Amino acid sequence: MKRKYQSNHDQMVRDVYNYLISNGFGNVKADLKGLAQPELIYWTSTEKGHIPDLTASRNGTRHIFEIETSDSIFDQHTEDQWKLFAANARQDGKTFYVIVTKGSEDLAKSRLAQLDIQAEVWTVG
Repeated sequence: MKRKYQSNHDQMVRDVYNYLISNGFGNVKADLKGLAQPELIYWTSTEKGHIPDLTASRNGTRHIFEIETSDSIFDQHTEDQWKLFAANARQDGKTFYVIVTKGSEDLAKSRLAQLDIQAEVWTVG
């Protein structure tokens, strides 16, 4: 699925990738051409899944990061990803983050609450 602001999304992924590396995260992987790719996370019942935008680890905890632009917060695709990544984080003791641009934080938090999904919300930009 191609989003309206794909170049903004990809730049946000790159910015977060650089932030994670410079702030002590290890094994940082990003779903960008030329970088180590995060592993597919999938539902065992259907074997269908998604690749998160970024994964990393720090202090023994693994983290899943999903980047959203203002045009993707309410997409069905986003809902499917968030549900999967939150379930995987809960099951495996990981932390799930949704990262949005400044100004979209309330929208993301509202959508997460509406879907009853636990995630940390970070902002960039």
